[in-house]
Amino acid sequence: MIAFSAGPDDRHTSQIWVRRADASTPPVQLTSDESQNYDPEFSPDGASVYFTSSRTPQGIYRVSVSGGPAQLTVPDALAYKISPDGKTVVYSPPGLQLHVRLPDESSGRPLLPAIDNSYAPVWSPDGKRVLMAAKNHDEREPEWWIAPISGGEPIKTAILPALRQQGFNRAFANAWLPGDWIVFSGVRGETQTLWKIRVAADGAPLGNAERVTTDAEGDRGASFAAGKLVFVRTRVDMNYWALPLDSSGERLTGPPERLTDSPARKGQQSAAASKLLYSAEAGDRFALFLKDGKKPEKRVRDGFFSTLAPDGARYVYGEGTKDRLQVSMKSLSWWRFWSTTLCENCGMPRGFSPDGEKLLLWNDTPPVHHLDLLDMKTHQINRVVWSGEELSGPRLSPNGKFVSFVAKMGEHRWQTFAAPVADEKLLGSFEWIPITPVSDSFHFAFWSASGDIVYILTAREGSGNLKWLEAQHVDPLTARPIGIAVPVHEFTDSTPPGMDPIWNTVAVFGNRIILELGSVSSNIWIKEAR
Repeated sequence: MIAFSAGPDDRHTSQIWVRRADASTPPVQLTSDESQNYDPEFSPDGASVYFTSSRTPQGIYRVSVSGGPAQLTVPDALAYKISPDGKTVVYSPPGLQLHVRLPDESSGRPLLPAIDNSYAPVWSPDGKRVLMAAKNHDEREPEWWIAPISGGEPIKTAILPALRQQGFNRAFANAWLPGDWIVFSGVRGETQTLWKIRVAADGAPLGNAERVTTDAEGDRGASFAAGKLVFVRTRVDMNYWALPLDSSGERLTGPPERLTDSPARKGQQSAAASKLLYSAEAGDRFALFLKDGKKPEKRVRDGFFSTLAPDGARYVYGEGTKDRLQVSMKSLSWWRFWSTTLCENCGMPRGFSPDGEKLLLWNDTPPVHHLDLLDMKTHQINRVVWSGEELSGPRLSPNGKFVSFVAKMGEHRWQTFAAPVADEKLLGSFEWIPITPVSDSFHFAFWSASGDIVYILTAREGSGNLKWLEAQHVDPLTARPIGIAVPVHEFTDSTPPGMDPIWNTVAVFGNRIILELGSVSSNIWIKEAR
């Protein structure tokens, strides 16, 4: 059997489940309450499951695999791990130190009494040692330690320093296999998957880390039993969705509508008429794709930072790095393979004026961040907004009189502003019009098609995702806010919006908001341990 925690569809809390490893029967839900229940651990005979629960009182509980009420086993504890012979347990009582409790002991003792914080215990196959992560409060990085259960001094291993030299940002020990292989969830750059490394008796690594699974990312949380590894594989596919709005712009008239359906990474979309233009992975590079009511068509190899003209007849795109970008224009109706260079090293194109005669450019290279307008006929560039702090997400209003943007207001604080651009003169910050209060949450801001709403896509309540969509009404003639922001929609954790201020954009066409949403799915996999 496999024990796991997962959130049922009808609640936001994780519950404990069991299922046969051959998937011959449906999973059985063992807990059902409003608390978080996680980190399940089978009893040695397989008849019960221990788990950590946030219910009152908090602690380690035990429940039968056939169901029934859960019983409190260890109050105010977590991380309950049972030795392979079932006689000894490791757990974390109140405080930050892991404890071990032998069969003849009524209470536990610290595994690493000289270390302030120890966590994430993993038993050796023979049940004589425990591997754990540990660090003192004045230490920046944790290290892996191995502590013997009966006598002997703990060993500070050299595994994590070796993994850092191999390019790992972080590593979380998951399982200890026969032959002294440690399986861990390793993070390199922005990707995480399963690896293994062999350890000597003195804690020294024997060779470099090796891949455990063939997937490039998304595998984590492995456990080992009966010669098999069980692990979680998470997939995040980013696709474009349209949010249909009513005439007020404050309410959705239906569920989000999927516009694309492929696992390729995407970004920088724009919409006009029936067309959707965006960048997406194409093999080992990115390319521009155009979707016009049918299968997306590849337009430009190595194309980035694209934007459609309001009439949908042409588009602008960039080639090169964002600080040394060549901006070009192509037609969608004639001479489709012919491009015209508009400027070089002038910034990232972020949208056309309503008449299609000017192009908004964004330069985010320090020390001066600025927003400019490029005259498409004369190729003259006029700077309209500048700042010594970061500016992000610039958007021209539908009437072309204002540019909106999010400005960084010191450490971890942001605010949305609008600035008039009709006179094409350089504006100081005293001429910016505040749309939102200063917030400690990063956010995106973009105009409605009618120009009387600035939408705010934001995070709050400690959430790391931009889950909340709000509508702030403004006067189209002055861009002054009217009233307070109105909630429009809350995205789920399984469909989070894209969050990169350069790579992710939000397009508005008519009564639809088009943005990139993630489709997050996690499943349990099982494989032979080798």
